Parts: sequence; C-alpha cells; structure tokens
Amino acid sequence: MQDGGSIVVATGTARHLSDCSLVLDAVGIPNRIPPGQAVLTVPSARAVEAGYQLDKYFEENADWPELPPAMPMPRHAGGQPTILFIGSLAIFFLVTGPWDENTLWFANGAINSEAILNNNEWWRLVTALTLHADMLHLVGNCVIGGFLVHLLVSQLGSGIGWTLLILCGAAGNFLNIAARETVHHSVGFSTSIFGAIGLFSGMRMVAGKNLRAGSILIPLGAGAGLLAMLGAEGERTDLGAHFFGFLCGIMLGLASRFLGLHSLSENSSLQQTLLFLISGIIIFCWLLAMK
Repeated sequence: MQDGGSIVVATGTARHLSDCSLVLDAVGIPNRIPPGQAVLTVPSARAVEAGYQLDKYFEENADWPELPPAMPMPRHAGGQPTILFIGSLAIFFLVTGPWDENTLWFANGAINSEAILNNNEWWRLVTALTLHADMLHLVGNCVIGGFLVHLLVSQLGSGIGWTLLILCGAAGNFLNIAARETVHHSVGFSTSIFGAIGLFSGMRMVAGKNLRAGSILIPLGAGAGLLAMLGAEGERTDLGAHFFGFLCGIMLGLASRFLGLHSLSENSSLQQTLLFLISGIIIFCWLLAMK
C-alpha cells in the first residue's frame, strides 16, 4: 500500500506497530504512524529494507521468551511416605525430648562442627536433621515442611524427592559449619525444608535446555523471598543452615532438570528402591552415632 512517497509496511494493534517502529528505529529506517491510522509507513525507497528487517526480527523472536518445560503435574499420591517421614519426626521428638546436650541423642547426633570437621563424625550431618530443639521448632518444621515435601514428592516421586531432601539437608549442614570460624551446634529438619524451596527454584530456572536471565531471576527471587520470610527470624533460627540448604537445593534442582529426573517419576521400582535406601542411610547414621 502506498501513500505518496511512503509505503505501509505494517498494520495491526498499537502495541504491534510500536514494536515495529522500535525495530526500524534501531536500524536507522525513518518510519511514521499516521494519526488515527493503524498503519506504519516508511519512505518508499526504504520499503524493501524495512520489510526485510521486520521479517527478520519476528522470525528470530517467534519463540521468545522460551518457556521452561512443563513441570510434571502432581500424579503421585506421595502421601503415605510423607506422613510416615514427617510423623516419624514427631514420634522421635517424644523419644529424644527437647534440646539437652547431656542426653546421648543430642550429644551424639546434633551438629557439632568440631566433631564433624576434626573427628570425621560425618553422620551428624544426617542425624541432626531428625532432632528438634523444642516443640515449636518441631511443629513449624512438620507443618511447613509437610506441605512443601508433599508438593515435591508429588512431582518427583517419594524416592527421588526424599533422597534429594536428605542430600540438601546434609550438604547444607556441612557448608554451614565449613563457612564458620567458631564451633557451631544445631539441629532440625529446616535445612532440608529450605532445600525443598531451592529445589523448586532450581527446577524452574531451566528454560528449554538453556538458562535465560528471566527464567533465573523470577524463581530465584521467589525462593529468596520465602527464605527471608520463613527462615530469617526466631530465637533459635540458624540462618546459615537455611541459606546453604536453599543453595544446595538450587544446585540439585538444576542438576535434576538437566538429568531429566522428573521423567523417572513414574518408575515405581526406582522410587521404592531410593526410598528404602535413604531410610536405611538415616538408620545407619544413627547406628554409627550411638555405637
């Protein structure tokens, strides 16, 4: 379509014409949107070039922003193992009682940076996840943790989900004491809970097979917000453990996406094997602690 010395190169909504105008401005092609008209015009001598630049722009950006692969919809009940594990934390608290460094449970099972780093008592990284300082500490972890764990195992399956949770908790505990210069003691499942938040964030960061700025910042910001809201207050709060649990969760979440672990969520034999294995590891760590 031609209007005197100008040719219409685009029509459509105001947003579309504005985008086209920006593209042409970027490559130095004069353009104009006549008042009251839903068209974009350029000098006739630049019409071919303008058409080429617009076609090239929309072709290159046809699939942008690339959407992350759809997270698997909750298909696994995951309820029984989650209730069993979370319920076990509550029952175990009835056995161990609140924090008392003079009891064998806390003396042998709590995080003790000196014992772990100097005496190689690595099992404390796991056993400490099953101990709680008081009833409020326990209830908070069971309620918030139970909800997040249920969401995680609904997507990954109980075996993969609980294996990643314990790995996040143990790795987060280790990094927390390794980063400190003084002797540190702590207990609680919250390191794994914030690992779950990190896992969700890490799994949402991957767009297709690539990492993009937008796909990184949004889930990272959401996870950091939850960390600040849930993990930074309270008299007995161990912010370092929460942060490193969250960080380990992000790393394992990214790894699980790249390795395609979510595609194995329907493999019931694998899920059962991993669930028994991680349960056995927890029991084995306590046997080492109490020997």
